[in-house]
Amino acid sequence: MGSMSIGHWLIVLAIVLLLFGGNKLADAGKGLGEGIKNFKKGLRDDDEPAAKKPAETDPNRQLTGKKKKVIQVEVDEDADEEEVAAKVAKARKDKPRQDDEHEEA
Repeated sequence: MGSMSIGHWLIVLAIVLLLFGGNKLADAGKGLGEGIKNFKKGLRDDDEPAAKKPAETDPNRQLTGKKKKVIQVEVDEDADEEEVAAKVAKARKDKPRQDDEHEEA
């Protein structure tokens, strides 16, 4: 008599459903599941601090594995789009590609 039977648990479940409603219980279950998932992910991240992802090691890498080309051009505040495009084109032409440098060496 001291332990709760299945019938008792069903009554408790029915009362909880009446008090909170199905939507709130579903949201609470979802939140609990996400919390457990994030906790496990945090534990895995702590176990592997030395292993870095490729995207973290080189921010200039794209998903294709190629390096991005970065061109810096000084432009006046009142410059129009044609001037900017011309300066970028000139900078691209003047800057040798990194791949070309490695092939020559």
